[in-house]
Amino acid sequence: MNESFTVEEIAELIRDVIFDEDEDAFIRSASDGTDWYVSMNGLAPFYGAISFRCLLFPDGDPIEECNKFNNDYRFLKMYREVDEDEEDKGKFYARVEMDCDFAGGVSKLLVSATIRRWIALLPLAEAAMPNIAL
Repeated sequence: MNESFTVEEIAELIRDVIFDEDEDAFIRSASDGTDWYVSMNGLAPFYGAISFRCLLFPDGDPIEECNKFNNDYRFLKMYREVDEDEEDKGKFYARVEMDCDFAGGVSKLLVSATIRRWIALLPLAEAAMPNIAL
């Protein structure tokens, strides 16, 4: 059992490593037509946790749907965000998120199971958000 993984080892399970403008590694993927990504948490090259994230763009303020979803589900969370970009300033979106902490050790089996859980639960978040544009 490992205490950490490199981004390459995690990407081997997902297949697409990207670095953003700050040189932070993340992995981009998609399932059932929904784009999502995995960000690395901790110090490179061996990360101590990963976070799965997906953005949903509903018509209107998703606060009620987020609150209900978070009350109903334990492993997956949904947060309301306000877009600060000049073009979309003031528009709302929802961030769906799930974490996997490697404290105490981690294996490829655990990471693979977490990926499968994320893919299985993500449609529940989409279904909870009416009128979304992916």
